[in-house]
This record gives sequence, structure tokens and C-alpha cells, in this order.
Amino acid sequence: MRGVIFKGERVLEIQDFPDPHPGPDEVVLEMKASGMCGSDLHFYRAPAGQALAAFGMAGDDAGFIGGHEPCGVVVEVGAAIDPSVIRIGDRMMVHHYDGCGFCDNCRTGWP
Repeated sequence: MRGVIFKGERVLEIQDFPDPHPGPDEVVLEMKASGMCGSDLHFYRAPAGQALAAFGMAGDDAGFIGGHEPCGVVVEVGAAIDPSVIRIGDRMMVHHYDGCGFCDNCRTGWP
């Protein structure tokens, strides 16, 4: 698979990565689009080698793959996925946050 890496200093680089495989309760999506938001710009604009630190994170800072609002097509499913619910070829989006599950909004489907 290929990913666009934010290297800092407004530099982008396309890199190859091993194809991911799902865990038992996961799916793998072939990405079709991914939104960018303001938090992605912290990595993009950061000084070289400081992308993670600019966002308050630690770790190896060889770059960062931006975009946490992706959508795509299911290409692989984990062993515990019910095939009547999710199948290869289904179109999906990744909901990048989870509500509390208790408030009125969450209980009516609007986390």
C-alpha cells in the first residue's frame, strides 16, 4: 500500500508500506478519499522531525500519515465479522470518534 507522509516543513512524501491485515473484529478498507482537518496541519507545518511533538505526541518521528476522516471499500474482513453485516465490496467510512454512549444525543444515534 502507499501512503502520503507529512514530513514537516510543508513537505510530503509518498512511501510504500506492507498491506495491513485485519484482526478478528476488524476490516481493511481500500481508501478512496480522506478528509483533512486543522489538526492534520500541525504535522504538515511542523519543523522537520518535530511533527509528533507539534501535536503533543512522542515517538519515532520519521513522518506522519495524515487524514483521519477516511472512506473506502472493504477488501478484507476479520474472522469474527458477521458476513450478513459486512462483506467485501461494502462501502464504508471511518467514524473517527466515539461518544459517551449515555447522554441523550448518544442514545438517539447522534454521538
